[in-house]
Amino acid sequence: MTEIWDIVNENGELLGITWERKNHKNIPEGMYHPCVEVWVRIGDRLLITQRHPDKSEGLKYDVPGGAVVSGEDVLTGALRELSEEVGILVESNELLEIGRMTNGNVYAVSYLVEINELPSITLQPTEVIGYRLVSESELNGMKEELTRGTLRRYLIYKNKIFANKKD
Repeated sequence: MTEIWDIVNENGELLGITWERKNHKNIPEGMYHPCVEVWVRIGDRLLITQRHPDKSEGLKYDVPGGAVVSGEDVLTGALRELSEEVGILVESNELLEIGRMTNGNVYAVSYLVEINELPSITLQPTEVIGYRLVSESELNGMKEELTRGTLRRYLIYKNKIFANKKD
């Protein structure tokens, strides 16, 4: 089944245009497809996931996330991706938006969710092959092991990701 995306402007506003994922490299300049990521913090640790080897930047680490599909808003997309990739279910009011940015033809929205304990993790085998819980210092030492986008956003948002952490 072909994945269809809604196209947005630099402010994340819908343009009334849809696009097929397979043609993502042809999205015109100034138009973007929304993507989401969810940083999951458990105390002073973050959940990171290892990408399937067949995906771009295979075997690198990132956080649950992906493209928002047509008809979804970014919050719904974030909840879906978190559930699909690692089996974590949270309520929409538990997600804290920590930033938005454009990069290439991607309009990326980043969220943080804090949970008290790690639930049972169910990996989506076509997307994710493993996960780790890492501290801020461990993550700082893994920069070469992270996907480019995850590293970029981590460096921008890390103060928000680790704000008010429980030591």
